[in-house]
Amino acid sequence: MSAMQRNKGKAGERELAALLYRLTGHQVRRRVRQHEADDDLVGLPGWSVECKRYRSAAPADVVDWWAQTVSQACRTGSWPVLFYRLDRQPWRCVWPADLHTGQRPVSGNFSDTLTSDPLTWWRMCKGLGGIQ
Repeated sequence: MSAMQRNKGKAGERELAALLYRLTGHQVRRRVRQHEADDDLVGLPGWSVECKRYRSAAPADVVDWWAQTVSQACRTGSWPVLFYRLDRQPWRCVWPADLHTGQRPVSGNFSDTLTSDPLTWWRMCKGLGGIQ
């Protein structure tokens, strides 16, 4: 991975952390020292956050990112949520469609997800009551 790609990823994480702070009021921040299988952002209770910032992506890329997100969430017992932004596009997020049931573990199957903008995701989560 080139330095430019790393910097773009870090900038994307900072941008998303600021957005999530504005939406949720939680002090979301980058995980500075990331190891494989670590969440990209911390500070959003109950959620395992994966952040992707790319020029472009095929649908298969998003499916792969979701699998990574679910794997990380299973390690921590958190709900998985994937945020991604492609160049000149708004942020999108993917989360489990069965979140309202409270059932864990979450299916790693991409067909069992919902995709929306971050504001819609947060409004739906807040409406569930037990989700912070």
